[in-house]
Amino acid sequence: MNKKPRSGHATFYITTPIYYVNDTPHIGHAYTTVAADVLARYHRALGEDVFFLTGVDEHGQKVAEAAAKTGISPKEHVDKMVVSFQDLLMKLNISNNDFVRTTESRHQETVKNVLMALWKKGEIYEGVYEGWYCIPDERFFPEKDLIDGKCPDCHREVSPLSEKNYFFKMGKYQNELRKYVPIPGFIEPSSRRNEILGFLEKPLGDLCISRPKSRLSWGIPIPFDPDYVTYVWFDALVNYISMRGYDGTPSSLKGKWPADIHLVGKDILTTHAVYWSTMLMALGLPLPKKIFAHGSLLFVTRGSVWR
Repeated sequence: MNKKPRSGHATFYITTPIYYVNDTPHIGHAYTTVAADVLARYHRALGEDVFFLTGVDEHGQKVAEAAAKTGISPKEHVDKMVVSFQDLLMKLNISNNDFVRTTESRHQETVKNVLMALWKKGEIYEGVYEGWYCIPDERFFPEKDLIDGKCPDCHREVSPLSEKNYFFKMGKYQNELRKYVPIPGFIEPSSRRNEILGFLEKPLGDLCISRPKSRLSWGIPIPFDPDYVTYVWFDALVNYISMRGYDGTPSSLKGKWPADIHLVGKDILTTHAVYWSTMLMALGLPLPKKIFAHGSLLFVTRGSVWR
């Protein structure tokens, strides 16, 4: 049963991923957003108090590179690109209640508070990363995970890197998460749940959550080390609580969390089911009630391809 607010109506909190603004919106963005909108409207029709969140992810290396190609600053780039995403919502008549930009102060302050809280709890430590980095995915991979020497996700070239960084003790929560994932309804469809269970059969390493400013300056500064910025995925995932007014205390989310459903594409299931879930565990917050990972709509014609 959903929690009841003072009004006596059931609550329903639904999110899309926040979309990356290194390029213009495409059919995949529209698909996820429309699907979330249908669910939001359905629950409003049931008389529930719905909060529907969408928005854009504006930090990271791909954004910095896209801006550099056009000769403008990253901030100028995101200010320009966000308009096309906002226009898409208007054209599709999307009924979202809020729209997050990760460059907003209300989000950035929450990210810094989360980082500081985890740092003080000993959930973040300083270390040296040596491995392979995929720029398109903005992720590190150990050599054993590469496929034919390339990124296992996007199959593009990776680059060797060795540098000091900060790490979140994600591996600490592997057993707890492995027990949680099989809970009915947490990850759907069942094929995606099995995918995550398979992922958790391998040792779960710790998560590199920083980038040195000497290599990437476009990001939220790490509050305990100004020479570093926050890894774009750690930054982005926090939006689900930053837009609900999280101030570092569980009471600030009373009646507003957990989310009823995170609607995501299958390509970002691991970051939501593993990265985000372990972050919440470390913060002492409940996990979302459901993470639904849909397939990919590649184009729309009479012979549309779905996979």
